[in-house]
Amino acid sequence: MYKLIFFILLSVNLYSEDSVSFVNKLINNNLIFFQTTDSGFDEIISKGRLIRSKDFIEITIDFPTKEKYTLRDSIIEIYDYEFNQSQIIEINDDNSFLPDFLINGIDADEINNMNENSFTVLKNDNQFFVNIISERSFSILYNDNMNYKNLIVFEVLK
Repeated sequence: MYKLIFFILLSVNLYSEDSVSFVNKLINNNLIFFQTTDSGFDEIISKGRLIRSKDFIEITIDFPTKEKYTLRDSIIEIYDYEFNQSQIIEINDDNSFLPDFLINGIDADEINNMNENSFTVLKNDNQFFVNIISERSFSILYNDNMNYKNLIVFEVLK
């Protein structure tokens, strides 16, 4: 009986580590993404792409507005094409999950609930639900600092 329980626990743990590794492998590609932000009153859909280089990650939002975010070291450079404005934001605990995830992947030590194709990441008292959709795509569901529900679907760029 104990061997069966140990085997089941080991199988779940191995699969979850495989799921985390799989998502980490996908995130290291150039990606397209679709983001839905639901405030409870309004729903905004954004789409764009994420391109990696050796020294930085460039995220371009193509819709509904044209913006560019460059992740480099411990900063995010933001450029708004519509207003021809730029600003620099330092990455801190309040805004660190997505930049850290995009730069370093998911830390298996921060995994909480695990299912067959999904898991929850706990970071800075926030929960991020990660779901593997296919061998080329995955999603992240979370509430942001305004408590808006965000769903981002990433797909490997062809």
